[in-house]
Amino acid sequence: MRRGQAMKRTSRVGMTCEAVIDPSLEKTLLSLHAAMDVGSFWKAIQKLLAAALPNRLIGLMLQPNPSLPMITRWTLPMPHGFFAAEPLKCYIVAHQRQKFVRITDLFSNRSSLVKSAFYHRYMASQKCAHGVGLFFWKDQRLICVIAIMRTATQRDLSPAEMKLLQQLYPQLLTALCRLRSLEREHSLRMDLEEFLSRLPLPTILLRWNLKPIYQNQAARDFCAVCRSAAWT
Repeated sequence: MRRGQAMKRTSRVGMTCEAVIDPSLEKTLLSLHAAMDVGSFWKAIQKLLAAALPNRLIGLMLQPNPSLPMITRWTLPMPHGFFAAEPLKCYIVAHQRQKFVRITDLFSNRSSLVKSAFYHRYMASQKCAHGVGLFFWKDQRLICVIAIMRTATQRDLSPAEMKLLQQLYPQLLTALCRLRSLEREHSLRMDLEEFLSRLPLPTILLRWNLKPIYQNQAARDFCAVCRSAAWT
C-alpha cells in the first residue's frame, strides 16, 4: 500500500513538472540553458519571451558581480537610467526579494502613473502602456532584472500570462545561476593566468586528459628552445 501511495505521489509530481513546460517553448528553453555568455543569454531571453507572450520591447539589467559595471540591454532604444529611476529604485529597496513587479505597483493608481515623469520618459516615448519586471536576487542583492513592456493594445498581462511567467522564472533563474558560475570560473581562470604569466619558471596547465590549456611565456620560450634543439 505504501509503495502504491508513493508511486501515486511520484506520478503527480511528474505530471506537475510536465505541465510547467509548454511544449511550444521547449526549443527556446534549450537555447536558454545552452547560453555560455551574456550575449547568448540575452538572445535566448528574447527568443523565449517572444514565443511566450506578446510584447513591445524587452530589457535586461545584469550585474552578477558587484565589482563589475552593470550591463543593460534593450530590444529597442530606451533612454538611459530606467533600472535606477524613481520610483522603481525606492520600490526595490523597500521590497527586497520580490520576484515580480508590475509598473502599476510603483504608483498609487493608474492616473498617477500616466502623469509621472517615469511614464513619459520610459513608457510613452516607446508607445508602451504596461510593464512587468522579473527580479532575481542573490541573498539581499539584486543581480538581474528582466523588463517586459507592452502596448495599450496588447493590454496588461492576464492571470494566465502571469502564471506562465511564474513557470518560466525557475528556468531563467537556473540559466542565470549557470551563467554566473561560468563567469566566475572565467574570472578565476583569468586571474590565475595573469599570476602564472609573471612566474619565471616554465608553467603549463593540463586538463584531466593531459591536454594543455594554458602555458606562460617562460613555458613557450622553453618549448621553442626544445624544438630548435630537436632539429639540430
